Amino acid sequence: MRSLCDATLNHAEGEMLTSSEQLQFIAFLAASIKTKNAIEIGVFTGASALAIAEVLPSDGTLVACDLTDEYLATAPDAWQEAGVEQNIDLRIAPALETLQALLDEGKANSFQFMYIDADKTNSMNYYEFGLQLLSTGGIIAIDNMFYGGQVADESYDDQNTVATRELAAFLHADKRIDFSLIPIGDGLALARVL
Repeated sequence: MRSLCDATLNHAEGEMLTSSEQLQFIAFLAASIKTKNAIEIGVFTGASALAIAEVLPSDGTLVACDLTDEYLATAPDAWQEAGVEQNIDLRIAPALETLQALLDEGKANSFQFMYIDADKTNSMNYYEFGLQLLSTGGIIAIDNMFYGGQVADESYDDQNTVATRELAAFLHADKRIDFSLIPIGDGLALARVL
């Protein structure tokens, strides 16, 4: 994990790396609810996939969804070194298509944990798929809910900020979940499926 994070921080887009305290926390959450099957939306260089996969049982699976593999050059070696490459099902395609495919494969209610850290304008859509794919008691974690503080400043009206602001209000009112917003990293939303 350390070598993968170091390599990511040296990357031109290194600021997109999930913070180390969040990596530890999402792994803690996934382990706490005895996750066997998980989904990740937005793999980037593979650090969060590694954090989640490390706490899965030997027969567990992380479906890791990303639109591109351009940032994944160092991930396979890190996953192999950690001994989790067989637990990661990497799917390079639009995540909405992958999530629909999981439903089409009959995998509704068969996952326990989902981590969303991708395009903000689709976070609501990913979340809605998560509610169908996760079992009762499962946790959906969504990163960047503060969006650099912009969600609290109404003068920001770009698509990503507005989508994140609207998602936060929606989660707060959604009766299908227990909701908590954790001030860790850039803000982490936690939704426990009821």
